[in-house]
Amino acid sequence: MSIRFLGLIILFLLPGGLIFAKTLSEKEQSDKYQACIASISEENSNAVITAKKWYVEGGGAAAQHCEAMALYDQNRFEEAAGLLEIIADKVSRGDGIGVFAIKNKTLLSAQLRYLAGNAWRANNKLERAFTIYTTALLSLDDHPVFKYDFYIERGTVQIDREDFQSALDDFSYALELDEERIEAFLYRAETYRKMNEHLKARLDLNQGLSIKPNQPDLLFESGINYRMLREDMKAKKEWQKLIDKFPDSDWQKLAEDNMKLISN
Repeated sequence: MSIRFLGLIILFLLPGGLIFAKTLSEKEQSDKYQACIASISEENSNAVITAKKWYVEGGGAAAQHCEAMALYDQNRFEEAAGLLEIIADKVSRGDGIGVFAIKNKTLLSAQLRYLAGNAWRANNKLERAFTIYTTALLSLDDHPVFKYDFYIERGTVQIDREDFQSALDDFSYALELDEERIEAFLYRAETYRKMNEHLKARLDLNQGLSIKPNQPDLLFESGINYRMLREDMKAKKEWQKLIDKFPDSDWQKLAEDNMKLISN
């Protein structure tokens, strides 16, 4: 199970902050960008063509960003990742962007690399995703408050690479930045499980559940943890909470399936 919270505001969406060529008014730029993004869910088959045409007409990096999001939505992850990296490099250099974007280019380029890293990971290019997240983290040394999400994503890549100790390190770095969010507790607990460190996982799950007692990822993982600790009744209790709180959902089915394993 997984959860994802970007936690950063994509600066493309801020009025006056769009990185367009100055051929249209700010309102026209904003409207065109939002229409392009909306077209991804409404008419995805045409969204890439529309974005490419807009780029030729002077849409700049905003048009490319829309194209990249459309490619991602079509599961064309490698193309999306490559394009997002190109835009991130442009923004970090300040090429063809507006005054607002120039003032915020470090954060904006980091966010674009975050999206590129997600796309590389979706394409199972784990080394590339790791490199992109690391580049973004280094660029944010002067903005540590924004690092949490990058540590979470890089940590999950480390899990996929089966580099569990490095994953633990990343989740611990995230917790040093913010102990009020649950992702790091959840993912560190999952990592400890893979390392057969079930008592350490229990501590993280307890911390996460103290913040969000009914968060389904935590409840499910908590049940798994109790099962690993041979406390089957406690495991059933956690999964019963999922059934009670999320009826007629995938969570209910998942909990019921796991409870049957105990019964058998």
